[in-house]
Amino acid sequence: MYKVNRVLYILNDKTYIHCELESFIVSVDGQEKSRIPSNLVSQIVIFGNTTVSNYFIKYCSEHKILVSYVSAFGNYYGGLRGKTVGNVLLRQRQYRLYDNQEDRLNLARNIVLGKALNSKKVLEYFARDAKEEKKDKLTDVQKKIEGMLPELKNADSLDRIRGLEGTIGQNYFSVFDCMIKAKEPEMLFVRRSRRPPENNTNAMLSLLYTLLTLNCVSALETFGLDSYMSFLHELHPGRESLAMDLVEEFRAPLVDRFVVSLINREQFKDKDFKEEADGILLNDKSRKRLLELWEKEKEEEVFFPLYKKTVPKKLLPYLQAQLLSQFIRGDIDEYPPWTWNP
Repeated sequence: MYKVNRVLYILNDKTYIHCELESFIVSVDGQEKSRIPSNLVSQIVIFGNTTVSNYFIKYCSEHKILVSYVSAFGNYYGGLRGKTVGNVLLRQRQYRLYDNQEDRLNLARNIVLGKALNSKKVLEYFARDAKEEKKDKLTDVQKKIEGMLPELKNADSLDRIRGLEGTIGQNYFSVFDCMIKAKEPEMLFVRRSRRPPENNTNAMLSLLYTLLTLNCVSALETFGLDSYMSFLHELHPGRESLAMDLVEEFRAPLVDRFVVSLINREQFKDKDFKEEADGILLNDKSRKRLLELWEKEKEEEVFFPLYKKTVPKKLLPYLQAQLLSQFIRGDIDEYPPWTWNP
């Protein structure tokens, strides 16, 4: 069990959680480990096997405390967020927008535009201090991504937009190791792998991508949107695809830059990981440390161009969900993606 700010992480197997006198009681192997006032918790993320009481479910549902279940490898299983809240008319507009080809294409373009610009900025950020050969490779991919922007602007089908999004991602990840200065070869990226991650760097990325997606789910539901009804990603039963749409513009500047920086500063090494039958994951002590650093990272402020002010990183999904809801309602003409300015 580990609490960071208002997020409670449950990391141990054989854990039982119940409520009593406005507190969450966490027990492991039948022994009480902690009592946490419920008003200090806004989200609970459960890794592994945990049992909860009926009253715990009722309490979290009534008090809009998001409970999310995640595997040890960072894969999202599902969650509890209580009854659906929000303006039913907004959701009705969301469903109609899905069937409106022109508006949906415009929204999908802007989502991928945000991903492209932020990926390019992250490559540029690490190219500054890279050695000449790596700098050239990073610069070359920056130019390739920039060269795809006119094609993205003129893309006239969702399949074409998705194809460009995939190509941008492939080019970006092809030079990921050029951003890493790890002395240990075990900390190289090699290639993107997930479910399960095949190496240490992918284990960190997968875990933090999942947590970032959970933040986006919470943000979308906060503003009354249906997190399952997406516009870029294909709809899939049980998958919160709109959160996957929203997370695309955040992956590179929030998660990738953070993970690469941790590796380059040698804050995480091969000894922090373990190999299981299903793949690579952080050991318990190192996972706690990564979660603590991640929550601290989200408290740092970053510039928000639209409002011309700095905001904590943890607010970015909420600000973008707010803009998305405004676009769907028709309050603004288009959805403006957030772009990182290092």
